[in-house]
Amino acid sequence: MVLHASSLLLGVVVGLGAVLEHRADPPLGLLLALVTSVAVPVRLLVSHRPRVAASYALGWLVVLAVAFAGRPEGDYALAGDLDGYLLVAGSVPVLGIGVVSLPGRRSAGS
Repeated sequence: MVLHASSLLLGVVVGLGAVLEHRADPPLGLLLALVTSVAVPVRLLVSHRPRVAASYALGWLVVLAVAFAGRPEGDYALAGDLDGYLLVAGSVPVLGIGVVSLPGRRSAGS
């Protein structure tokens, strides 16, 4: 349980960093955000507890969803430009890794 909670927190922190950094120093900020966002769950997936990658992905995707939803003033944390779209596209591998790491159903015979 502690591993899942810490992995969820790690996903939130990396997701927040990715949202804040993706426009910082073009194109290095976006590259750093994308590489870090995908490298961490890949490493978790090949660890001895691969299911924690789903917790990381959940935390990361929640931060991205909140940033994508916009702010009350009408501004957006993710701009509608190439950098913003590429960061949103970077959520696809994170989501895929999270789904792959979920436990599968066992058949009745096993």
